[in-house]
Amino acid sequence: MPAASWPWAALAREVESEQDRSELHISIEPVDAEMIDGQIVYMLLFFSEDGKPRPVLRVREGDEIRIEISNNDTAPHGFAIPGIPAATSELIDPGDRREVRFTAPVGGSYLFFDPTKAPLNRILGLHGALIVEPRLGTTPAGSPTPFSRASQTPALQALFDALGTAPRFPGQKWKPGDPAREKIWVFSQTDPTLNARVASGQSVDPASIMSSFLPRYFHINGLSGFDTAVHNGTASEGIEAAEAIMPEGKQGQPTLLRTMNAGLSTHSPHIHGNHVMELSENIANGAIDVRKNILEVDVWRLSPLARKDMLLPFERPPDIPAAKWPPKEEPFPLRYVMHCHTEMSQTAGGGNYPQGLVTHWEMTAPIE
Repeated sequence: MPAASWPWAALAREVESEQDRSELHISIEPVDAEMIDGQIVYMLLFFSEDGKPRPVLRVREGDEIRIEISNNDTAPHGFAIPGIPAATSELIDPGDRREVRFTAPVGGSYLFFDPTKAPLNRILGLHGALIVEPRLGTTPAGSPTPFSRASQTPALQALFDALGTAPRFPGQKWKPGDPAREKIWVFSQTDPTLNARVASGQSVDPASIMSSFLPRYFHINGLSGFDTAVHNGTASEGIEAAEAIMPEGKQGQPTLLRTMNAGLSTHSPHIHGNHVMELSENIANGAIDVRKNILEVDVWRLSPLARKDMLLPFERPPDIPAAKWPPKEEPFPLRYVMHCHTEMSQTAGGGNYPQGLVTHWEMTAPIE
């Protein structure tokens, strides 16, 4: 069984050629993964064909997509994408492979996972993000958005048209395709006792998991605490993985946060320094609901399997008076925390605060 850390987020930064997007290959593998406190925990992960953990798949709206899934575990598994009914495989026996074929739906954020013995295999690690890029993602005025024209609401169009204009949002429009302007946060939790039972070959009744699940570790893209951000030019799990989580930019460089909860615990991500705008949420059948009334919030609720796209505007922080902007006593970069208001998710390894679901974002300079 291979050992594995969690550099999943770095893979969201890879640029794929157009011809590669419609033919995707992933495998299911058992691994030994190191937690934030050094404990090694048995898990199941999706891997790309080049042998790297790969929860992020990118396709374009309207394309015909084929995903081949190989099962290299010793138990049967499956594959499904809520909101895309055709993207559900038959049961995949050990050593076997299946494929799903579907037409990529409207632009937005989707979650894929193994639905077998739900929710067991999903919380053991078999989950990831599917990003559908819109075929026509601009507003009628030409402003880029992450959503297809047909699903845009007047409120969403007004927001993205306002970006880059004074007085509220001086700076830039949102930039699709720029990894600095998009972060994918897949939240999950790990109960090492449950994982150890599966690793030892014990039979686990899926119906018993909800009442007995006791998570000890809380992750963003599989990373926790210190590993989720860059600190003085370093990151213990790799710069790329930390940079792919941590928003960083100048004033007026808005960043899209694609937030998804693949686990069983409800999270309440909370942003300091700026309010964020809630752009969309998945509805009961997995389809995307673009908000008709976009609210500014500093915390949002993510129930299990929920997906919400948020916009971090990189505004001048409202607690810094205009007369003292740019700040002199506190030089740039300005650093603000993102943590979860569900208190247990801040801790890991028996209360080693703040080694749970936490990161930070940085404003590096005022707008030029």
